[in-house]
Amino acid sequence: MMTEHNQDPEDLSVDDEESAAQSVKRSHASGRNKLSVIAVLDGDIEILVEKRLKHLDRGISKAYSARARGSTNETLFALVCENHLVPRSSLAKKYAGIMSPGLVSLVSAGVVYWPPAQGERYVFVYRNTLGQPLMKGAGEDGLGWKPEKAMKVFIEPMVRTLSGLRNIEMVHGCINPMNIFEGGADEGGSQVILGECLSTPPSYLQPKVFETIERAQADAVAQGRGTLEDDIYAFGVSLTMILRQKNPLAGLDDDAIIREKIELGSYGALTGKERFTGAILELLRGLLYDERTQRWTLEEIESWMDGQRLSPKQSAKKKKASRPLVFNNERYLRPILLAMDLNKNQGEVASLIESDTLEQWVIRSLEDTRCKERLDLAIEQAQQGGRGSGYWEQLISRVSVALDPEAPIRFKNLCLHPEGIPYALAEAYILKRDIMPYVEIINHQLVMFWLTMQQDVKVDVGNLNSKFDSCRAFLRQTTIGYGIERCLYFLCPESPCVSDRLAGYYVRSPEEMMLAFEGISESTDKPKLFLDRNIAAFLSIKDRRNIDPFFPELNAPEIYTKILGNIKVLATIQKRSRLEPFPGIASWIAEILEPVYERYHDRELRVDIRKRIEKLKKTGDLTKIMTVLDDSEERRRDFYGFRAAMEEYRDLGIENTELVHRLGKPEIYSKETGQEVAAVVSGFLAAIVILVFAFIHFSKAGGF
Repeated sequence: MMTEHNQDPEDLSVDDEESAAQSVKRSHASGRNKLSVIAVLDGDIEILVEKRLKHLDRGISKAYSARARGSTNETLFALVCENHLVPRSSLAKKYAGIMSPGLVSLVSAGVVYWPPAQGERYVFVYRNTLGQPLMKGAGEDGLGWKPEKAMKVFIEPMVRTLSGLRNIEMVHGCINPMNIFEGGADEGGSQVILGECLSTPPSYLQPKVFETIERAQADAVAQGRGTLEDDIYAFGVSLTMILRQKNPLAGLDDDAIIREKIELGSYGALTGKERFTGAILELLRGLLYDERTQRWTLEEIESWMDGQRLSPKQSAKKKKASRPLVFNNERYLRPILLAMDLNKNQGEVASLIESDTLEQWVIRSLEDTRCKERLDLAIEQAQQGGRGSGYWEQLISRVSVALDPEAPIRFKNLCLHPEGIPYALAEAYILKRDIMPYVEIINHQLVMFWLTMQQDVKVDVGNLNSKFDSCRAFLRQTTIGYGIERCLYFLCPESPCVSDRLAGYYVRSPEEMMLAFEGISESTDKPKLFLDRNIAAFLSIKDRRNIDPFFPELNAPEIYTKILGNIKVLATIQKRSRLEPFPGIASWIAEILEPVYERYHDRELRVDIRKRIEKLKKTGDLTKIMTVLDDSEERRRDFYGFRAAMEEYRDLGIENTELVHRLGKPEIYSKETGQEVAAVVSGFLAAIVILVFAFIHFSKAGGF
């Protein structure tokens, strides 16, 4: 957790991460006042709920004025994230370490209670040195700057900023004129400042025109981290818009812009009829190469800025067939365009494949042996699982990758870069969309297939393979703590816990979950149990020692065992993290213990345990409560006492049965009883007679 300690905004800076317990106390300490007009971050920064800064909005993330607590100078602004979009919070510390005047400065980040939403939100707080954005929309005409002005105000500061990002191995992902601002008064206003990139998933807010052809095809939430080359391309598109007068792509939607780039190349599509000459032409062509390996590097850009003239590179041409393939009443010459449209007519795709029409087109018209090999492998792997449910969807997905390996994975209505799947899965889960397509992508091993098709890929192949292979194993297990929920937190560690039981809270750690439960304990409609599948998977990914030893109890059929499993997990977290007392959670536990009490046979013992729990709940010490409930010696005594009582009951039962049996036969019972009574009476009378005779005898003897 980042925090600010100084009151003077000029001295505010991002500090090292605090311990988990301290972080939790700070982030959840502020009151949850629904009517408050100020949200407080970490006790140091005030966000003014009613003071919007619309020109600093980042799409769905809205901007608000902010200030250091106790100060009247509103020199900060906060971006409030929406919970269904996982922010790049893990990069906050790295981002804050960039010392560049050309990049908006991050001051703090963390969780606040946001009164308008009546729930917690993640926020980023930046120093407000920004003027107006260079452009308001990607569809506008160009700015028509002269190359000399562009060099001083735009190119030089942007290259320095890109160098800073490269040095910390961070991809910005949102370089465009709408996110590039005029320098404020504090910066002299002479050079531009690049806006932030952390409040949404990577490139989520990047207009498609600024993305390469391949990345632009992915869904906004699933474009993945990207590379420095992608940032350089976006820098080139931004420079083109700043220099040009007109917009040749005006009025076109994203799909049409991608197709225009494929047909004309990015440079031709973006410049249209405008002509650039001299050194600036060389730079634009170098930045806008569609072939990533041909695109200029930062070193080459810096050499160009130093006056060196670089030899032009030969741009690779996109494959084009000699004869068109007719599909869905359209004629296709390029496999990349065919790959984009395969999902439009599943039935016709089946016909193309089964009749070998597609294969013959690749061999004879496209004359691409590598594509033929990829196509054969796609069909072979799809057929390995048989033609059951989902066969055609996964076959079309594989064929699409075979035709255009650099494009994202297309499956049903999804278009995902493998690195973007975690963010897309999180969004689908939070918005309660259908997550079965993600389950199928993992089970069909479509990510692995995509990776095998790549020739020059800028992702960690081994890491991705390992992650999605692990996810297949998770999906095979149906017990609590596994399934698609575990895949979510395993693939996307930045995601908060998305359980409905934590609604209104932004929980990123086991410690924050405990504080959330303490708050929920005051509610009248709280759930009966603490942990569900989502929370169990979340806790297991964050720290297996907190919950994995108790999976047998959590998966047990008996309700009292489940309750004890829940309590053990909470007590373990409180003890291991050395957290404060939780009287609210303790009282909540006391309310759900009836099934636990019922497992004791001794009624007096039940009463005694209940009294002890009632006393302990006020202390908020979950470990002590668990000690009382999980006392093995007490359970042993209760068991043996119950067994002894059962044996005694059995003996009495046997005796009762014998008596009933005898009473059922009066003639035998009367005779036997009479004999017994006669014997007793006779013995009694005989004793009396003997005593009388003895008395007489001794009396006479005394007389003599």
